[in-house]
Amino acid sequence: MRARNIVVLTAIAVFWFTVLFRRHIHELGEIVLTYSTFYPLLHNHPDILYRHPENASSTDPESSFSSLGPVVVPKIIHQIALGNASVSKYQAAITSCTDLHPDWQHNLWTDVNATAFIAEFYPDILPHYTGYAQNIQRANILRYALLHHSGGIYVDLDVTCRVPLDSTPIVRLPYVSPGAHPAGVNNAFIATEPGHPFLTQLLENVPSHDLHWALPMRIPYVENMLSTGCMFYSNQWMSYVRHLMKGRLSRPVYILSDEHGDMAPHMLRGKVTTPIFVHGGASSWHGWDAALFLTIGEHYTFYLGLLFVVLTVLFLGAYFWTTSKRSYRRRCRLFPFGRVASRSSWSPTRGRKPSISQSMV
Repeated sequence: MRARNIVVLTAIAVFWFTVLFRRHIHELGEIVLTYSTFYPLLHNHPDILYRHPENASSTDPESSFSSLGPVVVPKIIHQIALGNASVSKYQAAITSCTDLHPDWQHNLWTDVNATAFIAEFYPDILPHYTGYAQNIQRANILRYALLHHSGGIYVDLDVTCRVPLDSTPIVRLPYVSPGAHPAGVNNAFIATEPGHPFLTQLLENVPSHDLHWALPMRIPYVENMLSTGCMFYSNQWMSYVRHLMKGRLSRPVYILSDEHGDMAPHMLRGKVTTPIFVHGGASSWHGWDAALFLTIGEHYTFYLGLLFVVLTVLFLGAYFWTTSKRSYRRRCRLFPFGRVASRSSWSPTRGRKPSISQSMV
């Protein structure tokens, strides 16, 4: 009876845990879906990769890339410096981009003008924007809103430009960003037309992903990545592409790759030099938990397998413990102590040899 009560109480606890944290569980499920289907998706739909030509910036863009269609990316560079972000620290990187794009508009967004922009054009998002615990969460949402509103390109402050983008096919693509490791897409660089439906989807899903992740303390890395950062961005990108492949959407999205379809040369991961940019790898927003989760991300298949093994062992242990308890109580009911003795059981008088006095009688 006790084991049955434990099972019932456990089932009730699991039910209410699932109900109370269903949105958290859904987000974790999105991560599993992204990691498990990202590369199969690229294998089945290689046209998602924008294969950047090695000599893209050395040719005449008007004659070489006209087959891609007209220029759709406005000549606007957006960069964001919220909170205590030091603009002077990244001045060389900022200048590299403005020097290579002299006829482009350069917008540097700070706390002063950023909040006013969100309040004016995206008032539904404003409560979430101001309520975030981290500036990086606000910076993520702000870049999506800026690009949705006016288009152009967004680059992180620690990204140095190597080539003028208007001399490449990138400005003719409706939406492009680099890949991420080990799976997904990165939001450190985005080039897009205004009002792209993928950005609309991102902004519409901001409220439902504004969740607290705490165990009893905040987990800043997870909090950012799943609410507004690259994991949220990648999950939404995968959802958008699935709808795109089913014909429900028309405006494509692309991932930067080299001529051979390899995304790695264009990934803005750590301190790297790509054909288009130099990434400083500042990661200034990383907190105490970043190293742990980056390690898990590097070896996610191993940790998923380990989690499966642990859960399997716990389940089997609980099952055998419950069944052994039931079997023990069943035997006790069939053969209660002190009621019926087994034939083979020992008796104080059974088989005892008579004493000398008894044998003489």
